[in-house]
Amino acid sequence: MDYEKVIINTLDSFGVSRSYTGYNYIVYSLQLILEDEERIDCITKTLYLDVAKHFHTTWSCVEKNMRTIVNCVWNSHNTELLDIIFNRSNRNKKPTNKEFFKYMYDYIIQLTHEVQIADRHIAVICPISNAYCEALSAFYIRLSRMME
Repeated sequence: MDYEKVIINTLDSFGVSRSYTGYNYIVYSLQLILEDEERIDCITKTLYLDVAKHFHTTWSCVEKNMRTIVNCVWNSHNTELLDIIFNRSNRNKKPTNKEFFKYMYDYIIQLTHEVQIADRHIAVICPISNAYCEALSAFYIRLSRMME
């Protein structure tokens, strides 16, 4: 299954700029993790190295640029989505890169699983108005059908 669109739409929902180098690192990393969940457990020994090799850079650059994206997501004004994915209301500090990947992995798996089970109504929060968006919800449903 191709998860790239779900990952990109989720990051876009947080208002993360695609101009950040870490944006592509996060997308690629989540795709690798979705292929093999065990990559989450050894991000410094394998994931950062795999991403660095793919993008022809160093693991420390990968880690730093990913941290920038995690900061952007955590400081997003999309509080409803932050609560849904990261349970932000019960957390005082931003997640580490590893925690970020765990939460995002769980969210993407849950989202795609729920949509595949039935044509449920998916509550998606607009990154601009911070309110429920019927158009984005319909988009996710159509996207899931395309991915099947």
